[in-house]
Amino acid sequence: MADESGFPRDQVFTRICHVKEGYDDRRRHIVREFERRGVPVYFYTDFDRPDITPEILNELVTPSFTHPPAISLALKHLGIWRDFLETDLPYCLVFEDDVFLARDFVAKFRQGLSELGGPTRKAVVYLGNGSNYYTPSWKLRKGQKLYPALHARCTDSYLITRPVAEARCAWIEQNKIYTSIDHQVEQMDEKLGIEMLWFERPIVEQGSENGAFQTSISAKNYPRLYKSLKWKWKKYTRMIFGHNARS
Repeated sequence: MADESGFPRDQVFTRICHVKEGYDDRRRHIVREFERRGVPVYFYTDFDRPDITPEILNELVTPSFTHPPAISLALKHLGIWRDFLETDLPYCLVFEDDVFLARDFVAKFRQGLSELGGPTRKAVVYLGNGSNYYTPSWKLRKGQKLYPALHARCTDSYLITRPVAEARCAWIEQNKIYTSIDHQVEQMDEKLGIEMLWFERPIVEQGSENGAFQTSISAKNYPRLYKSLKWKWKKYTRMIFGHNARS
């Protein structure tokens, strides 16, 4: 009999974007963070930068996109969607390797999954507060976890259904990867008619944004204390006013 309070392993394909070598601090963090929250740890390490051949680039990436770390990360997300479609599970949950989970992550995640209504819905649920995007407090409703959004919320943590994975994979086969994965999914999901939903309040936070880790993708590496203070200021003002607040 399935544990109705634990993580729904029988429904959700879970993967964490990572690398085969290096970033040991992130690996240790993820194992510790996920195990204490009761979330399975499955690292996805295909498409590391040394593994990306000219043939892969020619097949899946446009010549104009030339940022190796971002290409590697985008291919990892694509690889996870493809592997998910090889299973018979209805949901796919993807993380990047710098995330922190809420203490009650599993309980709230199950609430959001129930609210989603079923795996045939063509929707993506953004679980984190990427770029400090929030639905303003005055729009929140008691008991409601999922809120419609006009754009994505970064790809550090999200849930998709099979129709989304199928649509995204087919779109990339035809159009290739041409920009960073967070911008690409936002743009192609809009074209594909995929619902974008924000989980409120977020149950994941990105460590490379809140100052816990240095970013491995962006060329801009600000001091971690500066990033932490700036993040906290934006976080609490935008939780009240929304992400269009001047901050």
